[in-house]
Amino acid sequence: MLLACFCQSAIQSGATSERQGTQAPEEPLKPASSDSENSLVDQIATDIQAGAYAPGSWLKQIELQQRYKTSRPMIRLALDRLAQKRLIRHEPNRGYYVYEADGDEVRDLLDLRAMIECAAARRIIRHGTGPECDRLEELAQNFEQLIDTGSILQQYEANLAFHQQLLSMSGNPQIAVIIDDLRHRIPSAPAGQWRTYQRVKQSSAEHFEMVAAIRNRDADALADTIRRHIQQTP
Repeated sequence: MLLACFCQSAIQSGATSERQGTQAPEEPLKPASSDSENSLVDQIATDIQAGAYAPGSWLKQIELQQRYKTSRPMIRLALDRLAQKRLIRHEPNRGYYVYEADGDEVRDLLDLRAMIECAAARRIIRHGTGPECDRLEELAQNFEQLIDTGSILQQYEANLAFHQQLLSMSGNPQIAVIIDDLRHRIPSAPAGQWRTYQRVKQSSAEHFEMVAAIRNRDADALADTIRRHIQQTP
């Protein structure tokens, strides 16, 4: 009887070992794709630019992990990328903070942006097509409607879409890349960009002035409106 029990136990043990031996090994965890990382970087950058995180504020990694539903290593990678772009800054042993440019630096960056976009005005007049201008006007109308009906984030995204379309009409995609980099270094969230309701309305009116200048093939008028729009002068 004891021998039978022992044999039965040995058979079961051998069968278990055989099953374990033939079991397929677990696949190693795949590293996160660069597309996922780029998407996360873009999401955080957009939220910073839209005013979700104020200049100088501390970016708590656990809160970012919960907000963007991703892992801590992915958050760290994204924050390091944003620090390289100078959208945020990293203080060792303290954490990551939204970059806060001083007044002189902001003015210098705005001047640089105005120089580049004003110089692009003639290219926009030369290369812009009728359908592209129609699309630009649609985006201007969308921004105008969102002034009274949309959220701050919707207004920000509508304004960004207008300017991306405008620069794409230059025929030189590198201009948009450079301006996008400058935007990341300039506090452009609505709270700082549009200090009053009247300033928002003026920005909208300037969008339509740009459209009119393009339709009239007036490069000087377009450049002047772009300069006033960026530097927020009357």
